[in-house]
Amino acid sequence: MSKPIQSILFYLMLFTVASQAQQPPMPAAPTPTPVTESNAEETESDIEIEPAVDEALNEDAAPEAEDSDIKKDPPLPDKRKFNRRVMLMVFINESHDKDTEYLAISVPDAFATPLTKTGNFVILNRNSVERYMKAMSIPHDDIYKEENATRLGKAIGADVVVVGKFLRQGDSVTVEAMAVDVQAGRVSVQDREEIKTNTTMFNSISKLAERMSGPMAEKMQPLETPPPPAEVVLDEKQVEEEVKKIEEKKAVADPAPKIAANDARALFLEPGISFLQAPGVTGKQIAYDGKYAFGQLNPGISVSLVFVSSLPHWSFLNFMRAFDYAAALEYARYAAAYEVVSSTGQTLIDSETMRLQTFGGSFSLARAFPVWYFTLTPYAGFSIDYANFTASDSTALFKGVIPGANVGCRWRIYQWRAFEIAVNWRSGFRYLNDGNSFLNHAIFISGGYRL
Repeated sequence: MSKPIQSILFYLMLFTVASQAQQPPMPAAPTPTPVTESNAEETESDIEIEPAVDEALNEDAAPEAEDSDIKKDPPLPDKRKFNRRVMLMVFINESHDKDTEYLAISVPDAFATPLTKTGNFVILNRNSVERYMKAMSIPHDDIYKEENATRLGKAIGADVVVVGKFLRQGDSVTVEAMAVDVQAGRVSVQDREEIKTNTTMFNSISKLAERMSGPMAEKMQPLETPPPPAEVVLDEKQVEEEVKKIEEKKAVADPAPKIAANDARALFLEPGISFLQAPGVTGKQIAYDGKYAFGQLNPGISVSLVFVSSLPHWSFLNFMRAFDYAAALEYARYAAAYEVVSSTGQTLIDSETMRLQTFGGSFSLARAFPVWYFTLTPYAGFSIDYANFTASDSTALFKGVIPGANVGCRWRIYQWRAFEIAVNWRSGFRYLNDGNSFLNHAIFISGGYRL
């Protein structure tokens, strides 16, 4: 190797060593600090991500879901509202028909689903209702009265009490229902439905329940304050004590005792034909020893106004709760052919016409029985009438008050809603204070309206 080339290589080596001596030494890698619970948050907060790196991470992340894909939680209910508690009472079987007894449970149970769907109501269990009614002396047949429903609702902690009754008439059943607002103490919604006893009857029952549920939800909104306890489980002694407290409060608020309203009331107008008859008379002429001898049947006209209702809610009448009573006012007018014959057979008065007018009142006890497609109501009672007997020449033969007794039967043949048509037959005995007596028979076409 020539000498100039060796000199060049020597100077290059010196320059390389000098350049390496001037560079600073590489710092040692820091020792990682272990992450513990105490410094986890500090460690995480000390990490700073460069904007570019953050943007890159966001680009690599999954794309955000569309608003329509996000499943949103339903809004929370208003905690200030409280649904009303409903007690569905067993309905009253007015016709006492065993073939339709199942409706006493089926009809009120049909209200549970549509009422719950409104979102305003919860349904209470009625298992303990019977003992409350027993302790409060409320017969089952008297629960269809708003005052009794209100009392019971307050005792069991219900806000609404649904009560009802049904009556079978041939191949149909008339169902009546009402919802009682316990706090207001009055009927809020009331409706009725005539149901055919065939395969469609449960559809009709459901329609009645749905038809009432809407107005109930509209008129009885959820409460602003918590309702009282729905049901208090008490033993018999505690129940009696609670009932006593309720009765004492009621007596203070309303010291005048109230007679419970009747659960079945109706008013009838009865025009008809009446017949006058003397007992034992087979013709116009008879040896009657100076007494009046009416012909066998003497036609007349009669009209009655009859009010029918259940008996007052008095304790000593509880054994007669199955009966109704009928109070009537009646006017009758007859024209009776008569003769007066002496004991020797001599005719004293021949072919005269006696005019008889009566006006009075009657009171009877009655009980209804379903028979085939109709309802029969036999009855019996007493009457007091003012009678005026006059001869054909207007001579007064008798004026005065006459007592009597009646038996009869009303046969209801048609009903539409609250209206009904019936045929009423009645026989009565009237006694005159001068020793005379007579029978009167009447047949009426009765038009009635159930109040």
